[in-house]
Amino acid sequence: MASRQRPTVTVIVPTFNREKFLPECIGSLLRQTVVPDQILIVDDGSTDNTGAVAASFAAPVEYYRKENGGKSTALNFALKHCTGDFVWIFDDDDVAHPTALERFLAAFEREPDADFAFGEYARFQRSAQIEEKDYEIVAFGHVTPDNFFPSHLEYCHVHQPGLLVRRECYDEVGGFNETLVRSQDYEMMLRLARRFKAIRVDGLMFFQRQHDMVRGSTKVVISYTDRIKAWGSYDRVIMEEIYKSVDLHEYLDRSEQALPKTADLEMQAVLQRSSIMARKGLWHHAAADIRRYAQLAERAGKTSLSDKERAIVRRTFEAYDTGLATALADEFVSAVKAWKPGPLKADIVREYMHSFPHFLARDLKAGKFVPASKLLREYSTLSLSGSVSRLCRAMTSKLPLPRSAS
Repeated sequence: MASRQRPTVTVIVPTFNREKFLPECIGSLLRQTVVPDQILIVDDGSTDNTGAVAASFAAPVEYYRKENGGKSTALNFALKHCTGDFVWIFDDDDVAHPTALERFLAAFEREPDADFAFGEYARFQRSAQIEEKDYEIVAFGHVTPDNFFPSHLEYCHVHQPGLLVRRECYDEVGGFNETLVRSQDYEMMLRLARRFKAIRVDGLMFFQRQHDMVRGSTKVVISYTDRIKAWGSYDRVIMEEIYKSVDLHEYLDRSEQALPKTADLEMQAVLQRSSIMARKGLWHHAAADIRRYAQLAERAGKTSLSDKERAIVRRTFEAYDTGLATALADEFVSAVKAWKPGPLKADIVREYMHSFPHFLARDLKAGKFVPASKLLREYSTLSLSGSVSRLCRAMTSKLPLPRSAS
């Protein structure tokens, strides 16, 4: 009996002025234990020696050059030239784990009805041989196929080099958004996650290089120091559209979406959406939803958060410093403080402030007294009891404390 032929894979590497890093990137793809059938390098109008470096590789590498238009245009160009059953989009400055593709394909063998596979990665700082002592693993153990969409609304845990997708999925959702200079990968990830079934792959899939070279395109140049700010601004554009187009029940895990609709699930979805919008700095949406949650809770006679809600509220400000880096909007603070006094109000405020002592202590230990003072003033606005002020006073005896909010 003849053995079944394995599915074919196309790797897409959009590139722009990366002659320094491209050889290591392409080399890692060619050294896969299962070699890709097609590697498309799309040069988005580089002005350095990227073209010559890319063109030096033999098959299965194919090199194309186009006028500069941004990463999305390069990706859309490449998608039209794909021949593989699966598509693996890989960044030109990263390095693939040697067994990544083999493990991706094995996952689809185990679950043939899956549409895309995802896995974790590690960050590294230098362009030498990557050894364990040189990299930092970025784990996201809480991300599962069941919660992939809502967890990625909170934060882009998985990146394109850690994602293998059936080509027909890209055909169905359409091309990358060419108006986005940054976060185009994130926006596509959300489209895929919303519609298709995921499968998780154990182990590292790639190594993400940390460097200070510019990002963007020739028209929109983003410096290393401005990259986080740029991501945030484009993420807000994406989330504004998400808020308008995604139904409330889609903020729940898929298993929860299959359950009969209840008041408890509605409240959980509203709280999840409020938390997501707060993390993205869309405070008007976060405030509107927290007011809605308060109304629903009062109607239901709710007096405490569920375990799932508690975890959602804690994540609002505790992860990746994104919430802490943005001043709390007055509208959001007012929406929380406007609740009627009671155990539910105390519960939710306590969970919002759960990570506060950790970040405050961290800044103080690092000698960052100005950020610590700013953080203290912002978070004290949510304080409902003297206990919070006493805790802060004990930790920040060197700082002038603001008056505790009532």
